[in-house]
Amino acid sequence: MNKFNNIIIRFLNTQVLFTFFAFFIVISLIIFGNQFFLVLNRSLSAGYYGSELFQLMTLKYIRDTPFVISFSFSLATIYSLNRLYRNSEMVILTNSGAGDYKLFKILLPVIILIFLIVSFLISYVVPKVNKEINFIKNDASSRPDYIFFKEGVFQNFKNENFVFYAHKIENSDENQIMKNIFLFSAADNELILSETGEKIFSDLTGKVFLRLFNGKIYHNIGGNSIGDLSISDFKKFEILLYEPNIANEIKPINQAETENTYTLMTTYNNENFRELFFRLSISISFIVISFFSIQISKSNPRRTRNYSLGYGLLIYIGYYNLLLYTKEIGELNSYEIMLTFLSAHLPFIVLVLIIIFFRNNFSIRRKF
Repeated sequence: MNKFNNIIIRFLNTQVLFTFFAFFIVISLIIFGNQFFLVLNRSLSAGYYGSELFQLMTLKYIRDTPFVISFSFSLATIYSLNRLYRNSEMVILTNSGAGDYKLFKILLPVIILIFLIVSFLISYVVPKVNKEINFIKNDASSRPDYIFFKEGVFQNFKNENFVFYAHKIENSDENQIMKNIFLFSAADNELILSETGEKIFSDLTGKVFLRLFNGKIYHNIGGNSIGDLSISDFKKFEILLYEPNIANEIKPINQAETENTYTLMTTYNNENFRELFFRLSISISFIVISFFSIQISKSNPRRTRNYSLGYGLLIYIGYYNLLLYTKEIGELNSYEIMLTFLSAHLPFIVLVLIIIFFRNNFSIRRKF
């Protein structure tokens, strides 16, 4: 009998795991594709470099990985067990007295594994990712608009001390190639004309340079006499356009979302307390949803329509969004934060208990 039980346990866990990986790949592609369009659309106004776009998309996907994993496992559990019910393969387990609780125990090794992965990611990996995302966003917001040149447009920058114009610009990632360049410096009374040029971005220092080739510099064009004007030729001329503020780079970002769980537990304030309860709630919700998924996966093979997967989808999205909404509620003290998060779990725990109660009563009535 133990050998038979081991076969059943391995079979069910294997079915759920294989289905989980399939859902995980599909949902990951959807999430990553959504981040691609969001980041690309945001880059037009935020001023991200081309090299930062893919990095930002990847970081945002990693940030959403706990959601992707738990959501995929929930749908995989519902789909796998529901398919076994519809194919009448669960008849053996049902006749042997395997109820929801026994199925939960059978799937417990996989549930614990996924639970530990989700908890670790949301406690230590996601905070580091959030810190990196915040750094990229802050760095992009600190960049002046003038380092993104536009073709055929006169642009003023550095407090209107410089006027820039390029007849033609070819975008090559963040390094732009330009032709027929006009650059006037009001502070130095200089006019620079160049045949070609390029904007250079340094990955190591974050500095942005304007490098000009084959041109002339007209000095003192605002002089009182013609003799004050002088002209010099150059083969290569380089101007520093932008240099990041090193002090801002070193300055730490003190936000609860960027701190690991251990720091949140040892550094007490309302913001940290709220973030800590949110992370605990995500882990708790995974256990609740896992048990709920087992319950709603049951179906009658004679029925042509089955909405178990749809119910699971709606319940999970509702549960997750309720936790997000609870996290964003205004000023609360620590006691109110704790009660608010506990009340967010209550409707779903009650729903699980109601399903168990009605199914047990229905089973008792059938026996009599």
